Amino acid sequence: MKNKLTLIALLLSLISIGQVKITEQQKTRKFMLVKMNSSSFDGQERTLKIALPNNYTVQKKYPVIYTLDGFTLFEQTLNYVDVLSKTSFQDGDDSGTNVIPECIIVSIFHENRSYETEPNFDGMDYLAGPQKLKNFLISEVYPYVTKNYSTSGFNVIIGHSNTAHFVTSLLFQNQNPFQNIIALSLVESVPNFNEIIIKKLNSDFDGNYFLGYGTRDNQFSKMAKNIESSIFKENIQVKEYNANHSDLPAAALLDAIKFQFRNYKKFDRFNEISKKENFNPKIYFDDYQVKMHEIYGINTSVNADDFDYLLTETINSKNKSAFEKLVAFDEKRNNFKYMPIVMFHNRKDVGDLIGAQKIAFQMIASTDFEEYRFLVAQLDIFSAFFIHDLKNPQEAISFLEKGKKNFKKYRLAFSYYIAKTAIEQKIQLKKAKKNLKYCLQNFKKNRYFSKKDLETLQNTLN
Repeated sequence: MKNKLTLIALLLSLISIGQVKITEQQKTRKFMLVKMNSSSFDGQERTLKIALPNNYTVQKKYPVIYTLDGFTLFEQTLNYVDVLSKTSFQDGDDSGTNVIPECIIVSIFHENRSYETEPNFDGMDYLAGPQKLKNFLISEVYPYVTKNYSTSGFNVIIGHSNTAHFVTSLLFQNQNPFQNIIALSLVESVPNFNEIIIKKLNSDFDGNYFLGYGTRDNQFSKMAKNIESSIFKENIQVKEYNANHSDLPAAALLDAIKFQFRNYKKFDRFNEISKKENFNPKIYFDDYQVKMHEIYGINTSVNADDFDYLLTETINSKNKSAFEKLVAFDEKRNNFKYMPIVMFHNRKDVGDLIGAQKIAFQMIASTDFEEYRFLVAQLDIFSAFFIHDLKNPQEAISFLEKGKKNFKKYRLAFSYYIAKTAIEQKIQLKKAKKNLKYCLQNFKKNRYFSKKDLETLQNTLN
């Protein structure tokens, strides 16, 4: 409610600014239709669409994705960003992706696209129309967005065809705030444009440049292939798609946006760092937050899914020390204890068999419904743990005997696994006969075994 009131107050305050008119559109996916009289276009009214994240708040900073060709690229960009940036439990939906941070989207609508975006085929300077568009973007749109919205300083700009040439040419402009560029179907202008672009991208350019081209877009693919074969930098990506000129944005835009945010959720060198004796989860996560702020200007944290991934990494690498540190850090940070069934599996998988064994016996002695419910549901796994992991079938039978005594409701299940373990391992056969007899006399349909299973055990015993 507080965020909604903040947004309404912001909108009301903006309506009175200069020659700007704002209309809110679409309740399900909010965007503002902004009209401004542009000094760069001799006072002509220009149109923007500005879409804010659903849970926009001035307490957070957001990267901004600017797109030219608003008539064709606004909806595509908005839809892709919505899917990629959706957080878990957002609006009651727990199917979050969170591949990129939440972003503000600003789309520019052209009045005369040919005039405003025509490439200069005689030199590197912008023609009159593109020069006005550049001035409009840098001197009017960018300051307006930065002043009136909570922006992080990380700006992406998108162009297709003529506008791909326009955004690429921004590389050569002074005081250009758009250092992260998506160019789709880049058109070549001056004869040596290809060499000029390659030289620029191979220089000290430290932004991000994505160039997409289509296999069926012959006029616009030759130059892209030359760039692709000439540049090998982590911040440059050139990619081919099975697309023609008009459908390339639909094919390439998802990858292009993901590329711009490729360092988001990138937990650098975790496996290497976590193996060090002095590994400290708090320091690692603090460093991650600093890095995200340096790159994207945002404040972020490691969410539950990210933490589970890192915890699983320690388990897969049998890194017991880092596993213990992560568990302790997580329990202290969130003031909770991991469920015993979860820790049993985690400790077993990380190679802490003694720790897993201890938890198993704690669960078999517990009177907590949730604990023994999970244990009983996985009796086959617990039996196999004692037999195969601990190599101790005698202890498996002892464990199951305790369960039969404590959880009388599940006596049939425990009796079956006692009989099965004893018969298959050829130990305590007297006990095997007794428990098998009980199962035969008291059989009823259950999830653990069938009559055929009992017959198999009986035949083996005989």
